Amino acid sequence: MLANRTQLMVVCTVVVFLMLFNADANGGTDGIEGKTLTLKECVSIGLKQNPLTEMSLQNLRAAQERVGEAWGGYYPSFKLSSSYTFTSQQEKTTLGPDAYDTRFFARQTLFDAGATSDLVRSIRHNITALDYEVKKTAFDIVLNVKSAFYDVLKKRDLFKVSSTALTTTERHLAQSKELYKEGLAPRSDVIKSEVQASNARLDVIKAENAFLSAKANLATAMGQPVTTDFNVISHDEGLLPIMVPLKDAIAVAYDQRPELKGSRARIESAKANIDQTKSGLYPNLSLDASYGWQQDEFSPSGKKWNIGLTIGIPIFEQFTVKSKISQAAANLAGLKASETQTIRNIELEVQQAWLYLKEAMERLDVTRKTLEQAEEDMRVSEGRYKEGIGNILEVLDAQTALTQARTNNVVALYDIAGTGAKLDRAIGKKTTEETNK
Repeated sequence: MLANRTQLMVVCTVVVFLMLFNADANGGTDGIEGKTLTLKECVSIGLKQNPLTEMSLQNLRAAQERVGEAWGGYYPSFKLSSSYTFTSQQEKTTLGPDAYDTRFFARQTLFDAGATSDLVRSIRHNITALDYEVKKTAFDIVLNVKSAFYDVLKKRDLFKVSSTALTTTERHLAQSKELYKEGLAPRSDVIKSEVQASNARLDVIKAENAFLSAKANLATAMGQPVTTDFNVISHDEGLLPIMVPLKDAIAVAYDQRPELKGSRARIESAKANIDQTKSGLYPNLSLDASYGWQQDEFSPSGKKWNIGLTIGIPIFEQFTVKSKISQAAANLAGLKASETQTIRNIELEVQQAWLYLKEAMERLDVTRKTLEQAEEDMRVSEGRYKEGIGNILEVLDAQTALTQARTNNVVALYDIAGTGAKLDRAIGKKTTEETNK
């Protein structure tokens, strides 16, 4: 009876554990399952649940713990030692064949030429650099989420364009069949319309698959499983960003980019590391004390203690220290060169994003005008064919041109949005969610 109860408790415990594990494995998916999300909501979810965020935070926390490790140089160190010695010839020792030695040692560093303080300073600058790495990761997540979000909207609208084209093509097919029955159109018009309709159906299938793939990419960018079912909605936020002068955009990037700030923090850390290494050229002073006993019985009776100052003077060690200083100086020079390269890369990123945005906005003006012309041509061609004075080729050509114009207009619109997000990332523009972290 007792064994059965024990087995039942074990089974229940395992079931509860599996339920909790499955809940954690879902990663909070139930929170967005079946919901319609805005861009801000997607960005917020991505910043909270993308694994890259946790990875960067844990790297930062690991570095922060090194400060406490470095501070240990300011505190005394303690050591307890105990030993036993047996000597076969009794006359060689005044304690007898059995000798017990137990001591308690303490050491306090009084002067280390600033080695500990320089180490702490170096670690703190390194922590600052890692903190900017966390911000860089957040910026990258925001860009990935925004790009994926706009891609979903683009693929959704392109799917609508393909569906509209299919509906129109099927209407043309029905119209050509009706005219053929009435003897007002040849059989070839029906065949051409059927081919056009088949091609339109293929375009719809491709557009739908591209839309579902884009949603999976967005789910991944938010740190969610690709099978998560959700929808997105746009309030035209960020679709048509305001262009700023290129020089102003680069100036903002100099001030905001976390990569540049992190590079400067690493340079300061390297400078502190050089100072710490130089401390090895100078003497160090410590206070040493010990307390214990040494006798021929394990139980203590007589005790002894000592205290004194220890001065360490590096002589031959200076060759090694000077080599380490040269290594640290070379590392500093490399970091400065890396900072210059980072600046050049930032300038290039800003310029390319700015030029692409400018091109996309100019392209949108052209595609809108082309769309108006294609719609007018479509109306004229359909009217001529309906009146029997046109042919099906004019209608099909007009339909193809209209579909292409709608496609180009959608692509240009969301290219502006996506490129605007890249420009925001290039200049280091903070989002509301990232600012409030």
